[in-house]
Amino acid sequence: MTETIETADITTRWRELHDEFGTARASARGADPALLTDRGSAVVLTAPHATKHYRAGALKQADLHTGSLTMLAGEVAHVSTVVVTRARHEWETWDERDDEFTRHLRGLTSPARMVVDIHGMGDHHGPDFCLGTGPQPGPLEEMAVDILREELQPFDVAVDSPFDASPHYTVTSLAQRHLGLAGLQIEVAARWRSPHDDATAPAVSALSSALTVVEEAVRFAA
Repeated sequence: MTETIETADITTRWRELHDEFGTARASARGADPALLTDRGSAVVLTAPHATKHYRAGALKQADLHTGSLTMLAGEVAHVSTVVVTRARHEWETWDERDDEFTRHLRGLTSPARMVVDIHGMGDHHGPDFCLGTGPQPGPLEEMAVDILREELQPFDVAVDSPFDASPHYTVTSLAQRHLGLAGLQIEVAARWRSPHDDATAPAVSALSSALTVVEEAVRFAA
């Protein structure tokens, strides 16, 4: 396992990013805006459910704190991030969706090779993390899963259960089926997603550090 970030440092920074995300949400303008940070990385982190959002035409509640969590993990791992700040328009298929979030993903070029999509799941599902490999996983997905399972010890990491990221509306499906990129979904249990609870820092630190390893491996993979 890699050495994780100091708990106090990551907690402080997460709270700062939580406030920054709140400010971005409050000032969001335009058609379904997103926060984009391009670090020229092989891995791109996304948070499509950071606010209330449409999924397959239905309005859903936000995956609480996944926006600031994704911003934090991206900063620590030095990878690009795309975080939705407001959703106004209904959509059912990727072909009809046109917003800042999807335009940025469709415009990804080298060195981008993999989209890692951050979600939040309820504690009742059991695992600390669930890795969803999507409808068309390949060698990069397999490599990333192996790395994450190793680096996230001793946390409970499930693969494709209860969420496999295979439905057509997932970002993982978009990456694999439409963008020619690898894709992986990471569901984070609610107990590890509050920037206001110091007890969540070890899991967030471990995830951020693990993504650093994934970035390096994906960048240099054949």
